[in-house]
Amino acid sequence: VVVPPQYAMDAHLRLNLSYRYGIPDLDISAERIRATLSFGGRPFRCLIPWGSVFGITCHGTGDGQVWPEDLPVEVVHTMSDRYTSQRREPAESASPSPRRAKASLAAVDGDVSGQPAEKEQPGSAEGAPRRHLRLVR
Repeated sequence: VVVPPQYAMDAHLRLNLSYRYGIPDLDISAERIRATLSFGGRPFRCLIPWGSVFGITCHGTGDGQVWPEDLPVEVVHTMSDRYTSQRREPAESASPSPRRAKASLAAVDGDVSGQPAEKEQPGSAEGAPRRHLRLVR
């Protein structure tokens, strides 16, 4: 990864890339993304291999995708520490907090397409392992 030196050691760096920004040298290939991006108003030619990208979002819709296998170890530890501290807070605090904690991601049963869930479909094997991912359209 080639980014400005002050960001080189960050395990998590959000970069805003879009054809809408008119980045003249934005080059996306199967191996990497290369573009001159602005950091504090100063241009810097960046090179980002796809293996270093662990998430992508659409600013307009909020849609996103995370590739857990590409998460840096530091990010996994940070998420684990936050989860552990959130689980301990209710036991340590006798009075309820006025601010609600941000909800964390969790697997849910159900199907957003209006079709019966896989376990309700006829012919599904009893005792078969349930899938932990589902397609959201």
